[in-house]
Amino acid sequence: MILQFAKSPPPIGGVSIHVRRLMYSLKEEGISTEILDYSKERNLISILKKIFRAKIIHIHLSKKAHRLFFVFFFRILFKKVIVTYHGKYDYKNLFDVLSLKICNVSIVLNSFSFKNALNYKKQNVYQVGAFIPPIEDEIMPLSKEVLYQLEIFKKKYDLVFATNASSYVTDNLGNEIYCGSELINFFSKNKNYGLIFSDSSGTYFDFFRSKNINIPPNVYIINSSHDFINILRNSSAFIRATTMDGDSLSVKEALYYGLPVFATNVVDRPKGVIMFSDFEELEKLFLDFVLDKQVYEVKNSFKEILKIYDNL
Repeated sequence: MILQFAKSPPPIGGVSIHVRRLMYSLKEEGISTEILDYSKERNLISILKKIFRAKIIHIHLSKKAHRLFFVFFFRILFKKVIVTYHGKYDYKNLFDVLSLKICNVSIVLNSFSFKNALNYKKQNVYQVGAFIPPIEDEIMPLSKEVLYQLEIFKKKYDLVFATNASSYVTDNLGNEIYCGSELINFFSKNKNYGLIFSDSSGTYFDFFRSKNINIPPNVYIINSSHDFINILRNSSAFIRATTMDGDSLSVKEALYYGLPVFATNVVDRPKGVIMFSDFEELEKLFLDFVLDKQVYEVKNSFKEILKIYDNL
C-alpha cells in the first residue's frame, strides 16, 4: 500500500488537489493507496494501522522541522520514504538538506530546486511536475448564486481575469505570497478590466476587511468553497501573481483549458506563460494583449510518479 502523508481538502489548495488526483489515478491503476491527513487524523489506532500497512510513504509536508522528523521516523520503521518538495528550494536550510539526504527518493518541481538538490544528493532526485489532469466527474459545480453573479459580472467587461489564493499567507519577508493587495490596487487603476478573485478559504476577504481595503466594483471575490476550474471556465485569462512558487497547478490548469496566463517570473514557467516582474510591467503587457485562446500541451506527471513507485 502507498500512503500519502498529506492534507486532504478542505481547505482546497494546490498540494491537496495534487494528492487527491494522484490517489484517484493510482486507484484507477488498481494500486492500493490511502491518505493520512496529519492535520485532521486523531485516532491513534487508525494512524498506526495505516503506517504499518504501508510499503511506501509519500510525504507532502511543507513545515521543514515536521518533514525532517517524519522522514527520520518512517525510515526507522524501515519504510520506503518519498518526499515531494512543493515549492522553490535552495537547500540552504539544514532541515531541508537532512530530509533530502535521509529519504529514499526526492521529487522536486522546478529546475531551480533540482539544481540545488543535486549539490547534496546525486542519486534518486527527480524533477517531476505537479500537474495531473482534473477529474471531470469530481469538479464541484458552482452555486446558483455565484453563477448568477458571475454572469452579471462578465457582461460588464470585455476581458475578465481570474486569480486565486488558497489562503492569506506571507513569505519570509512579510510580503503577501499571493499579492492580493497589489492585485486589488492594480485593478482599481484599470477599471476597464474585471477580476474574479477565488478565495475559497475566505481568509483573504477577512484580511481585506480587517485592513479596510476598498474592493472596487470590477473585482468580484468569491470567498466560499468552490472549484477553481469553474472560475477558469468563466474567465478570459489567468493571473498568477506570487512572490514565490513551485510548479503552480493553477497555471497548468489554465493552460490545459486554453487560457492565456500571466505569471510572475519567480520560478521557471511552462511554455506559453507570459511572465512579468512587477505590476508596472503587467500593465504594459495588458496594453498589447490580444485575447487568443490556445490550448497548450500540459504534461501529465502521473506516469513519472508511478515509475518512481515501481522502482522502489
